[in-house]
Amino acid sequence: MVGRFLWDGPVGLPILQPVMPDTATLYDTDWYAWTQDQAARLRELPPSQRPNGLDVEHLAEEVEDMGRSERKAAMSLMRNIATHLLKLEFHPDQQPRRHWQREVATWRADLELDFKASPSLRARREELFVDVWPQAWRVLNDSDGLDSPELLRCIAEAGVSAEVPYFDVDAQLLASGWYPPPRA
Repeated sequence: MVGRFLWDGPVGLPILQPVMPDTATLYDTDWYAWTQDQAARLRELPPSQRPNGLDVEHLAEEVEDMGRSERKAAMSLMRNIATHLLKLEFHPDQQPRRHWQREVATWRADLELDFKASPSLRARREELFVDVWPQAWRVLNDSDGLDSPELLRCIAEAGVSAEVPYFDVDAQLLASGWYPPPRA
């Protein structure tokens, strides 16, 4: 039963009155936003309304962490997509191109599912990508740069850097079927 304690009962006793808050709908429509909202609501509970010594602070932290896991998963997918798009454009060996395209297509589909479950993450996609771009850059430099210094040289010559995201989030990173043409 969903309810809210109201302090208008006889002799100052609380009465649990059923309330159908927006959070019931939010749970079904935006998982990430729901976790953040519920964590905040738990923290707002005064000690007198915390039944049986409920460890509200740790409970709120766990609920919040579930949402952060969703955010982290979305950012990881964005990072993977970005590194593979860079490979598709700049890697001198184009033999694995179809494999990289399949991986990008799979990650885009997974990200679309995450965004469908949590539209508030979709709304923050630009911000998330700005945060994840330096990681994508580092991953590419650390892993592929060792195997292909030519890749890093091509990227540097194109003026791509860790400071400014290279791809447009909607038109390129998330666009189903869009892949950069290989540089000659």
